[in-house]
Amino acid sequence: MNPNGITTLVFDWGNTLMKVDPRFSGPMMFWDEVRAMPGAAETLFSLQADFKLVVGTNAADSNAFQVGKALERVNLKKPFQAIFTARELGARKPDLEFFRQVESVLGVHPDQIVMVGDRFSEDVLGAKRAGWKAIWFNPEGEPAPGLLPLQDGEIQHFSRLSHTLSSLCLPDISMCQSWMAEFGLPIALQIHMQMVATIAYVIAVWLRNAGETIDPILVHRSGLLHDLAKMKTLGNEPSSSLGHAELGARILEDRGYPRIGQVIRTHALHCLSDLETWEQKLVFYADKLVEGNRVVPLKERIKALQQRYPGEAERIGSLKSGLYELQDDLLKRVGMEEEHFLTRIKTSLSSNPV
Repeated sequence: MNPNGITTLVFDWGNTLMKVDPRFSGPMMFWDEVRAMPGAAETLFSLQADFKLVVGTNAADSNAFQVGKALERVNLKKPFQAIFTARELGARKPDLEFFRQVESVLGVHPDQIVMVGDRFSEDVLGAKRAGWKAIWFNPEGEPAPGLLPLQDGEIQHFSRLSHTLSSLCLPDISMCQSWMAEFGLPIALQIHMQMVATIAYVIAVWLRNAGETIDPILVHRSGLLHDLAKMKTLGNEPSSSLGHAELGARILEDRGYPRIGQVIRTHALHCLSDLETWEQKLVFYADKLVEGNRVVPLKERIKALQQRYPGEAERIGSLKSGLYELQDDLLKRVGMEEEHFLTRIKTSLSSNPV
């Protein structure tokens, strides 16, 4: 069954479907050894009944016929209905012309297509500019360049592709930003939300690479929207009687994003005991590391909250031990001490070496 109206999957070739071996040069069909990426065959044959599968590559040494012959050598050609190369199209990813020609030949609309590829700048950025969805094939578990996960989904192994396709139900970054404008969020609050999203995303990547089950894209989008309803709860509207976390969750659920609603509903300080998933825990925790536009130790953030809300100072203090327990659990799982942990987060925000 095709999720979200998706009919067509376009796959990059080198290092997505087949491994590029630096020992060889020239058309891959003539190489002494060729290898398919692990899990590719099983996954592609399972998807061919529900999607039109095609190849879209920037291959410099091979034309469409030669790409097909290389795929035949690893029994991967049969599921594909078409092969597009930069040679025949006269354009290369991420150029818009590459994607528009593929659409024209296939007779499909941009919102019906998903690009799957390993090159972020070519496959992900190119596809998003063209209005396609994009799944980043990221075997090494690298963070997105600039810590800006523009991809709609991400896999580290082909065995996860079917699951990821079925869960391409999150808003992209541009949609999140349009909602910030719609709700009239001041720039200072937008900066806070972006910092929380980025910090939560970085930690999510660390946790995932440490073996935890977590969706970094869900973490990022939830962090980006966690204070969406903040301004509404400050006015005289009937909705202002709700806390901004609960109101924001309801807004996102009404707009068709219940997974984000579930995460942001629990980011308020009093929800500490309600945290269940890693996604909830990371958005909650990242929100407690940002004071103004600075990353600060948990101790400093707690003190600042007590000063800002003196009537709640005692209650905030009573949550201190639980906050440190959550932090200690995170630190243990990623194998870091608090000082090193915060230093790496700050370094990531300034220069991205995570």
